[in-house]
Amino acid sequence: MGVLYEFAPYDTFYAGGTKAALITICDLRNDDTNASIPLVAQGLLLMFPNVALQASAPIMTRRLCLRAPKLEDAFDIDPIYNDFDVARWINVPHPCPTGFALERFQRFLTFPPHERCFILSKKSDKKQKAIGLILANWADGEKPPIIGFFLASRFHGKGFMGEALDAAFKELFQLTGADEIRASFYDGNIASDVLLKKKGFKPVGTSSDFNRATGKTEQQTDLILPRSVFEAK
Repeated sequence: MGVLYEFAPYDTFYAGGTKAALITICDLRNDDTNASIPLVAQGLLLMFPNVALQASAPIMTRRLCLRAPKLEDAFDIDPIYNDFDVARWINVPHPCPTGFALERFQRFLTFPPHERCFILSKKSDKKQKAIGLILANWADGEKPPIIGFFLASRFHGKGFMGEALDAAFKELFQLTGADEIRASFYDGNIASDVLLKKKGFKPVGTSSDFNRATGKTEQQTDLILPRSVFEAK
């Protein structure tokens, strides 16, 4: 049993080639086969048929592909959001609401001009299933770009994220022309602490942030990676 996502295409087309689809989300986790299927949510989902014209070319590393998001990636990312060992550090609601990942990917597919989403998949995977992502945002022109990232638990400890970050940082410095990149991690996130410092990030202070996974305001360490440090590696 599980959650059913049903897409019903609409005939209506909007300006710019955007197409609407009706998404119906039903909960099938009820073991009573005679029970009616509860409707969890229904609404319009915007589809973007010309994504390839806006998406950046994939970046290949030794073991990974960093590529632009696709709508179907939401179904691979959803169980990662629902893994508390991951969600606890990336500030998503837990349990993650039905449709949360789809909503996020709908926004990713608008390709905001001050944001870049790198979907991580293994080069050896013919289906290119998403195993994590790196998200960068530089909407605040007064501050350097900030990055966040996560990886499915089963791929932890293999060096995948470090490999992906090297490629993403190179791309972001070229894309934005920034002299620095920012990152933050919640207290207790030892893996991110070690990884970011290994990549050359230096702590510059602390801040507090409400963590939706734990429902608490938590302290986090703020760090900066200077371009000069990254290029010297």
